[in-house]
Amino acid sequence: MALKLNDVVTFSGIPGLHKVVKADTKNVLIESLEANPKRQLVKGSIMVSKLSDISIYTDTEEGESLVKIFQAISEKYGKTLPVQKKSSNPELMEFLESVLPNYDKERVYASNVKKIVQWYEILMENEVLLEVEDTTEAEGEEVAENSAE
Repeated sequence: MALKLNDVVTFSGIPGLHKVVKADTKNVLIESLEANPKRQLVKGSIMVSKLSDISIYTDTEEGESLVKIFQAISEKYGKTLPVQKKSSNPELMEFLESVLPNYDKERVYASNVKKIVQWYEILMENEVLLEVEDTTEAEGEEVAENSAE
């Protein structure tokens, strides 16, 4: 089964991208999306963010979702990017402007773009689908089914 962006997470203090294997109220078992995946047990109190929930500051109040940015990168560049995470800051910012021209130049830093580049490369290596399932409808149907019982 193909991995989707809904299933990919990042943890504060733990580099790279991961998928959640199992979670309970106290711990989360994660697996890294590296060439040699490693499983790790982390405390449930560590901040976790789904990639599909992360946005980049733009000139508008809403910002732009990372999903749409990844999709724009894919459409424009495919799997091979013109920059690397070690590229110069001006090159990184120029790259971001090519896919997100209205990014907030005061609140988005080269370090943010480095993460975008690094994460995009990890997603491409793992053939993650750059789409997000809308879980709100499925959750609503599940609640309706449970309340009918």
